[in-house]
Amino acid sequence: MSLQRESVAAVDAQAVPYHLLARTAAHRWWRPLVGILLLLGVAAVFLVVTAAVGMGLAVLVGIGLDAEGSFSAPLWEFGFGFATIAVILPAVLLTARWSQRRPVGTVSSVEGRLRWRWLLHCGGWAVLGFAVIAAVEFALAPDWDAASWPGWPTFLAVLAIAVTLVPLQATAEEYLCRGWLVQTFASWTRTPWPGALATSVLFVALHDYTEPLVFADLFIFAMAMCWLTIRTGGLEAAIALHVVNNATFAVFSGAQGVPSLDQSGSYSLWDVLPTTVLTVAYTWWIDRRARRLGIATRSRPAPSAGTIGA
Repeated sequence: MSLQRESVAAVDAQAVPYHLLARTAAHRWWRPLVGILLLLGVAAVFLVVTAAVGMGLAVLVGIGLDAEGSFSAPLWEFGFGFATIAVILPAVLLTARWSQRRPVGTVSSVEGRLRWRWLLHCGGWAVLGFAVIAAVEFALAPDWDAASWPGWPTFLAVLAIAVTLVPLQATAEEYLCRGWLVQTFASWTRTPWPGALATSVLFVALHDYTEPLVFADLFIFAMAMCWLTIRTGGLEAAIALHVVNNATFAVFSGAQGVPSLDQSGSYSLWDVLPTTVLTVAYTWWIDRRARRLGIATRSRPAPSAGTIGA
């Protein structure tokens, strides 16, 4: 029995936390630099292809560009905006495979895959959180304007985008900011927190909000999602909250017309406080749930054939 316990301890010692999954046997100090350049190049190619396809389809259906280079049809512009971010996802996965010579699933979690049951579990709590916020806000200050209802065809089109492109867009941002970049930085530093800080600043910069309160809300969200990713050994918890957040925005805004992707403007404390509180509460609760359910936080390399107790 003592030999078996020693064998299990040896296997545990080899287990790797999520943030170090990019530090494989093939790791060299220069590989992350090559990976960053490769990611920029692959993403640029995908963006060009997406833009070409989008404009080609727009021409076929008779949609042109306005003076600012945006699609003249708001619904088309709305969907295209999410599509251009979604294509970052395959770019991230290909970069992990080509530059770091590792399975693409190691960007998802320590189990080398996206843990769908855990993702859906977290998604259920995220939906509940946003449902509570929506109920409270509507009870305190109902702002439904029946005159702004765009009609069922437009609303259903927004809904279709919300359930197809929005999840891919949010997932792509998580794979980039909380996944590949955090792992890449940690391959140098061996600790996840410098990468978490840097990617959180990048996440804020990728949004074109102009209100300091929103900057703070986004930074808290980004750091909280880094915390959950590291503590739960994968991206599922972060993906769940991000997808539900963005999809909720699209659906509720779509009931008043095609949502605008313009994020500039002023916001009050009460505009951002509910989502900030939800982010903190969700992070605390999902962290507890992960520990209670025994969600894996380290990879488990298979013991060799000669290991006692295998």
